[in-house]
Amino acid sequence: MFIIPENTIITPQLAVKFIISHAAGNERLDRLYSYYIGTHDILSRSKGSGAANNRLVCNHAKYITDCTTGYFLGSPVRYVSRSGNDISAVTDVLKHADSETQDIDLTRFGSIFGTSYEMLYMNENSEIRLASLDPRSAFVVYDDTVEQKPVFGVYYLPLGEGGGKGYRVYLCTGSEITEFFTDPSFGIKKVMEPYEHYFGGVPIIEYYNNWDKQGDFEQVTSLIDAYNTLQSDRVNDKEQFVDSLLVIKGQLLGDTPEEESSTFNAIRKYGVMTIDDTGDAKWLTRQFDENAVDVLRRSIESDIHKFSGVPCMNDESFSGNSSGVAMKYKLLAFEQMTKIKERYFTEGLKIRLQLIANALSVRGYAKTDVGDIRIIYTHSLPQNESEIAQTVNLLKDIVPAEKLVKLLPYDLD
Repeated sequence: MFIIPENTIITPQLAVKFIISHAAGNERLDRLYSYYIGTHDILSRSKGSGAANNRLVCNHAKYITDCTTGYFLGSPVRYVSRSGNDISAVTDVLKHADSETQDIDLTRFGSIFGTSYEMLYMNENSEIRLASLDPRSAFVVYDDTVEQKPVFGVYYLPLGEGGGKGYRVYLCTGSEITEFFTDPSFGIKKVMEPYEHYFGGVPIIEYYNNWDKQGDFEQVTSLIDAYNTLQSDRVNDKEQFVDSLLVIKGQLLGDTPEEESSTFNAIRKYGVMTIDDTGDAKWLTRQFDENAVDVLRRSIESDIHKFSGVPCMNDESFSGNSSGVAMKYKLLAFEQMTKIKERYFTEGLKIRLQLIANALSVRGYAKTDVGDIRIIYTHSLPQNESEIAQTVNLLKDIVPAEKLVKLLPYDLD
């Protein structure tokens, strides 16, 4: 986390210092993104000339991120006023800004990088819009108080391939945005006139994936590497088995190296050879225990899912008609991880709602009480509806109806 003393004067020069520090840490983020798109370390493995070197990528990283993103926000977030107030002004902004898609992008970025960023801005028609930012090009700086309030945010875009022509930088404080340009080494070249943004707070929001700001598969990348290596070497063993050495005993293939080479090529071409009574030929092959290798493969894969908290949905334990309680136990770690995501994501959404409410009040809309808005998540979890219905029916004369409604897998608010 970038922190500065409270009441520090914000300048482009100060922003550049943090940009340099932020860019220096992008090596980690680049590696995480490479794993998500399937560019794993196994692809750079080399072996001696002639040795089988299959390099298989089993992309558990993408599986983990896609599963967590789909489970967490497969159904859009909903907003409801606890006291029945009209919040349509805010929800209309979210609808027109396509917040549902933005939420998916923010969650996916958070799952990969451990954090995600969103920028609120006005388009050419002065309409409020949302943009999810690549965490490798954005950050927020906080003050050194116990509240750690955001002081300013930065979004920098490369001009040309890899910033070869410099960068365009947006420096966003609580009241205005300053756009400036730098050279490839982040030396300031041109500073534009700042303009007011009317959001009443820093319009770049940071969403934590968890307290440590770690990606969902970050702690299991070594296990993913081990799995890739094991699977690649299994294929190598098969290939080397096919390319086994032919050992010929007590038989000459020729009187000269040229004759031996010609005879050997003929054997490879036609697949037959003639030997006398004293000769012998057999294949020299490596012996490997396929069952032991498969036990190791399943052990590594189990550890990947165990330590990432994301279950293997294709596992046999998920087949059949499991009871609701049994399913919850299987998904307990996954559900707990998702709850943590939900807490931190909610904090970011509250800031978003407050910034939108601030901008709307400047336009003359009635002030919206953001604290009155309830944020509702509906996780994409299979439900045993028959079992739930039986439970509700058994309790209908014992438990108040409003309590029973909350047991249903449908949100009736």
